[in-house]
Amino acid sequence: MATEQVKIGLLLPSTGVDSAQGTDATKGVELYFEKTGYRAGGQALRLVKEDDQAKPDVAMAKVKKLVEDDRVDFLIGPISSAVVLAIRSYVHDHGTPLLVPAAFTRVLTSPQHASPSIFRLSDTTDQANYPMGAWVIKHTRYRKVIVMAADFAGGRHSVEAFVAGFRAAGGEIAAEIYPPFGTSEFAPYLDCAAALQADAVYAWFAGADAVHFVKQFKKSRLSQRLALIGHSALTADTILPAIGDDALDIVSVGAYSAALETPENQRFVRDYDAAYRSWPSRYSECGWVAAALIATALHTLKGDLGDRGRVRDALMNALPMIKPPRGPMRFDAYRQAITPIYITRTGKKDGRLVNVVIDKMPAVSQEATWGWWNQ
Repeated sequence: MATEQVKIGLLLPSTGVDSAQGTDATKGVELYFEKTGYRAGGQALRLVKEDDQAKPDVAMAKVKKLVEDDRVDFLIGPISSAVVLAIRSYVHDHGTPLLVPAAFTRVLTSPQHASPSIFRLSDTTDQANYPMGAWVIKHTRYRKVIVMAADFAGGRHSVEAFVAGFRAAGGEIAAEIYPPFGTSEFAPYLDCAAALQADAVYAWFAGADAVHFVKQFKKSRLSQRLALIGHSALTADTILPAIGDDALDIVSVGAYSAALETPENQRFVRDYDAAYRSWPSRYSECGWVAAALIATALHTLKGDLGDRGRVRDALMNALPMIKPPRGPMRFDAYRQAITPIYITRTGKKDGRLVNVVIDKMPAVSQEATWGWWNQ
């Protein structure tokens, strides 16, 4: 039986250290639904927004409100890996479908923790970072690397995957340094790294942390002898204007760049830029894909959400039916996206800082990259 109105809960940070990422994901969702007039499958759509502040305790209270009080039909969020792990059991027990746009801790969609109600659209911590280890050995002169990352699940899991891939390909890790999440002054950590012998620094920081880290790295004595490489969170398209020219020539890896030269992405970037006067980030693209996935599933269901099993099946089958800006995607058996992965170098195009694609891995699965830990 079709519902009169489909409610979609957004559990995304609009304040705090992850506010830029949460705002981008929200913009991606809204861009898609504005194009459809907030309708899909013959039903009207309504967004119910809650700010999780990237804090697990806040997120738990907010997700309970969305599910139990607002009675949303779908959830989109969160951004933080710590948050998604905190709410995972609650979502699993209640069964409201959760589309995860960014929180990419590897354990969420592992065989041990995967839930039939949780669908993740971003790459895992392994899908980009692990193969990047072998890519660095093959395509650069870097053989000894210092890793630096924010000290929480997302940061640690990302560089752990890189370390595993880098060592498997013959590389050596000089040190691992983990500043607290939310650090604004990196000088003590950069000084520690400067005392070490290495060829490059591989880093994972996001949002405000990434802006502070990149700018301070480029002004430190460390930058005079070591290259800076890392995950694409470090040079996300949205924060590039805040980083400025300090971002130039950073090589990074991830599942999306606004500079992708495909018709689908060029259309997405054009629409996004017209709506928000900025280019989309990977968070924006994941928000757009989440909205497209829900809309496509609703068309399949003809608005009938009475059977949760059918809703989950519709979401599972909808991903290959849409055309994501990043390229073709599908879910694996654990509802984790199999996605293209791109290597980029930050440069300038028409005066704008962009992450120019220099290499591509067409379809990377979590199962192809988890062998080092999922024994």
